[in-house]
Amino acid sequence: MDALFKITGVAVAALALTALVKKNSPEIGLMLGLFAAAAVFAAGLDAFRSVKGFLDAALGETGVAREAALPVWKTCVIAVVTKITAELCRDAQESALASGVETAGAALGLYAVLPLFASLFDLMRSLL
Repeated sequence: MDALFKITGVAVAALALTALVKKNSPEIGLMLGLFAAAAVFAAGLDAFRSVKGFLDAALGETGVAREAALPVWKTCVIAVVTKITAELCRDAQESALASGVETAGAALGLYAVLPLFASLFDLMRSLL
């Protein structure tokens, strides 16, 4: 909970400061927004590390190969980074670029899970 309050505090402070700065200098306001987004993202990385640690431990106990879960983890990271990047593009009034980022993120997410699809098809082939 402490991390959430810190993140919220940084985000609200950055939002207020960015709103003040954007009036006189939109470029500096955008850079301030980018910096704030990076700071918030960095503050949330500990949560990702904790989740990854839990998943690694759970996989170790179940005997499922780590390689089987890695594509899912990569896809989650791709989704988060894509979301943040697209929202930053929208904040900069670049909605077309945001749409391009989202499309590329979707393609990269599918690409990341291709090893799972390959394994699934191999399993189906062996059952037939």
